[in-house]
Amino acid sequence: MGVLAVAGADRAAFLQGQLTQDVRGLENGQARRAAGLTPKGKLLYFGWLAAEPERLLLLVPAERRGAVLAHLSRYAVLSKVSLTDATPEFALLALYGPAAPSLELPGAVVRLPAEGEIAAGALVPESARGGLLRALADAGSVPLSETSAEALRVESGRPRYGRDADETNLPDELGLESAISTTKGCYVGQEIVARLRTYGRVSRRLVGFRFPGGAVPAETVFPDPEKAGHELGRVTSSVESPRFGPIGLGFAARDVEDGAVLGGVGGPAAIVGPLPFA
Repeated sequence: MGVLAVAGADRAAFLQGQLTQDVRGLENGQARRAAGLTPKGKLLYFGWLAAEPERLLLLVPAERRGAVLAHLSRYAVLSKVSLTDATPEFALLALYGPAAPSLELPGAVVRLPAEGEIAAGALVPESARGGLLRALADAGSVPLSETSAEALRVESGRPRYGRDADETNLPDELGLESAISTTKGCYVGQEIVARLRTYGRVSRRLVGFRFPGGAVPAETVFPDPEKAGHELGRVTSSVESPRFGPIGLGFAARDVEDGAVLGGVGGPAAIVGPLPFA
């Protein structure tokens, strides 16, 4: 992920009006899930908000950090804040396994709470990366391959921005409840979020797919045979899971029930199910 640093006397008040999460009461070394929305309630990014003594750190998808920095800068013109790309200053590690949350880590570490398959996250100064890796090795940890990490991510149902989500998505389509405060004041896109939760529901939802006939590639679309131009489902991530076989993440239309079979009859097939996989 990329790390954007927000400093200045108005940093908390500024981000309070930008993020879906409540910024108040966030203490040094703490982190909360957060997202940024367009005025129409669509996702610009989602990630983490972490606190340092003199800065707030916004962790966003690495490929989005330039766009997010430009977006925030437009809103910050009249505020006493400075915005910088601090990505080179930090290393971010994902920790797996039941011992991770209680593991003692050396130096100045911002711990990220558990999320999906990740038992804990560790945000540290880049200069401390080597010491942290040595401490993890001494504790018996081993590196996880990208292939295994991706399989665990899909098994847990954790969406990745740029793969399972983009600016066309509403946060409720992805189940980002933990990133949205229902008690804070106004923020960009709040009216749409509140209206959906009070009067409506989203037209699609993130689901798990099992592929009984073998792996189905990402971007596979399952059209509605009864309604031209309408999708019943779309695959966004596809992996071979050691536990569950060929599975994936994607979206299913609101009226498609868990257990429904999409496709088939000579083409790829997918069985819709809840997340996480079990």
